[in-house]
Amino acid sequence: MQSIIETGEINKRVPEGSTNDELNGLVMLFNTMLERIENLIGGMKESLDTVAHDLRTPMTRLRGIAESALQSDNNPEAFREALSDCLEESERILRMLNTIMDISEAKTKTLNLNMRSVDLSALIEEVVELYSYIAEEKNINIGLNCKGNLHVTADPDRMRQVLGNLLDNAVKYTPSGGRVDVEAFSQDRQIIITIKDTGIGIRKEDLSKIWERFYRTEESRTQTGLGLGLSIVKVFIELHRGHIEVSSEVGVGTTFMVYLPQIT
Repeated sequence: MQSIIETGEINKRVPEGSTNDELNGLVMLFNTMLERIENLIGGMKESLDTVAHDLRTPMTRLRGIAESALQSDNNPEAFREALSDCLEESERILRMLNTIMDISEAKTKTLNLNMRSVDLSALIEEVVELYSYIAEEKNINIGLNCKGNLHVTADPDRMRQVLGNLLDNAVKYTPSGGRVDVEAFSQDRQIIITIKDTGIGIRKEDLSKIWERFYRTEESRTQTGLGLGLSIVKVFIELHRGHIEVSSEVGVGTTFMVYLPQIT
């Protein structure tokens, strides 16, 4: 312990003996604790490095926009356009930071939810209508099928965010001419929402990692985004006492299945 205090190196471990006495048991517990702390600090460092990297791009753009505007010859229109671009970049940064804060608060159960009875059919239709315009531009067809009385106790804004992130991913990673199908129905006192696309798919080795903050598959790195969408989807669904599953095949498509308790 003295060595760790003096050097700050938590990768050191106390040598374990061959006996089964209480002292050796304490040594094993201490080493396990150090390993957990080392993993947590490593994860924090990786997250901070990723945030710093992702902040650098919009900050560089902000600086470039401002410098270009200052170099223009007293052109009010150029100044107006530069301010508009700066506001857009600032909004992107703020959105990223708010998402990180939401995930942190959700994981520590300090996030405030405005829970009430929500007609999930109407909410799904609203989100699908919003993304149908984006899908139309990519020549992607969105199908919708909601069956039965689909009422849940939920925060409508957070649930809207969940559905929006899932639909955004489906449209983003589905090539032109593809299809996204959204279905919702009740079964065994649960409401099940499925979002199925004919997109690029997710490799088997990546499926367990897509919920991690900032994780992005090799195929997704060509698209804009921070790798926070699915992280916040998972924590929000769990805060609503539900869970989410995914199945995928590369080159065929991906299906996300959301399970929420139904109001009876």
